[in-house]
Amino acid sequence: MNTIKEIIKSGIENGLLRLNKISSFKWELKEIKFSIESTDYESICVYLTAKNWKKSFFSLFINKNEASKIFKLFSGYFLTSISTHNKSYEIIIAEIGNIILNSILSNIANKTKTVILPEVPKTINGEKKFILENLSTMIEENKNKLPLVVQLTMESMNETIKTEIYVFIEEDLKSI
Repeated sequence: MNTIKEIIKSGIENGLLRLNKISSFKWELKEIKFSIESTDYESICVYLTAKNWKKSFFSLFINKNEASKIFKLFSGYFLTSISTHNKSYEIIIAEIGNIILNSILSNIANKTKTVILPEVPKTINGEKKFILENLSTMIEENKNKLPLVVQLTMESMNETIKTEIYVFIEEDLKSI
């Protein structure tokens, strides 16, 4: 199990390096821990699947209250009201999720020597527990997957942002 965790951690680090190339400010990784956070909150979830590979499923959860901070850090502009800029912040959060989740997927593809074609990431707004329940049990191919949960703390311009990444993997990926 440690190998898959190392692959995920390395993917997150690669994703933040990519974010730093296109963001207005530098993102710094403060902490990665593999543990389940039971707190429920209104969230924005970016999830990613692959067209040709059903062994894993990826989702990034961001507390909706953090959205304006992320928008400002990524774009350099302050978001006065999420409701008036709904599409703008969703596009930026989807892109952040795309970069981080695709970096993890790329690391898994490299390790397994598999060509994996990711789908376009999708964004969902709602309570974290409700979204997780739907993504993990109601989608047939995710029912038997093992969840790995990553608590990710990032910092930029003295703003701390906490996110959660859920990676659902098939049993055989535990030992890659």
